Amino acid sequence: MDVDVRGDDEVGLGTARTGPPGPPLRDGELAVVLGAALARSALGALPHDRRAAVAAEMSGLEARDVAAQVAGRRIPGAAVHDLRDVEQVGARGWCARALLAEGAPALEAVISVDPIRLPAGGWGHDWAARVPWMVPALVGRAAAQSGDAMARSVLALRALGDEVSDSPAAADDPAAATRAAAAALSAPRPVPGAAAFAPAPPPDADVTLPAAAPAATRPVAVPPPAQPQSDRRLLAALATAIGVAVLALVLVFAIIASPSSFGIAGTSEVNERLSVVEAGVSQLRGDVGTLAQQLQSGGGAPADQLRELREAVDELRGEVQGLCSVLPLVC
Repeated sequence: MDVDVRGDDEVGLGTARTGPPGPPLRDGELAVVLGAALARSALGALPHDRRAAVAAEMSGLEARDVAAQVAGRRIPGAAVHDLRDVEQVGARGWCARALLAEGAPALEAVISVDPIRLPAGGWGHDWAARVPWMVPALVGRAAAQSGDAMARSVLALRALGDEVSDSPAAADDPAAATRAAAAALSAPRPVPGAAAFAPAPPPDADVTLPAAAPAATRPVAVPPPAQPQSDRRLLAALATAIGVAVLALVLVFAIIASPSSFGIAGTSEVNERLSVVEAGVSQLRGDVGTLAQQLQSGGGAPADQLRELREAVDELRGEVQGLCSVLPLVC
């Protein structure tokens, strides 16, 4: 059973085991024993002059008040939160479950409860006084919210409170927790106060309403299903698509039969103009090579050669434009 004091008004509670859960009855017995030992350890952490006052309050606990605190997830002066698995250091007392599984009674099992580590001073003492009020919630976690186990934990706290209030030194004796647990476990069933820890029934669970009489119905004639009509818009769209396909096919054949009518030259005319452009490019390449040799030799370039070269370039430009005239789609 783990208790994590997080602040002045908040506490974390959790339970950890060293093995899988056992039978509910055995787990409930062990949880009551551990709870009594935890409460006794908390009383032992209090100053001697405060033990009697806190124990007197424990001796007056009522099951209905404790059940309301558990349901509201609160203890005196603090809210209760759940501890995550990583926040629980584990309760060494759960090693006693191995003995209980073999049939040993809870009071004969080896019980070990770690002392509550709280800071010294008034703040730590205040929290030590609150720890016994956490025991029923911890017992409920360990015993799967068993109403009998939680009611027995209240009886154990009351028995421990009676003994410590009469003799504050009893809080230093572990046998005081054993006697308190024995008194709680010996209570016959139904355990006094167990009904207070039973889950509340859903609201209006036992309220029944008379069933309403079925309303009179009158047969209604069902109209015959309407005959599906042909969609004229679909037929018109289909006819339009067929017409467009026929026109496109006619246009393709017309272009193939007379390409010149559509600005497209025949293959022979294109080849002829390409050969003229190719010859002009070859002649221009030769003239440029000759002119480059004369310039490298330092002789200079005659004016008539430059004029002839310029004319050849202009002529070649005209041939390229003529080629574009027969290939308008390309140029």
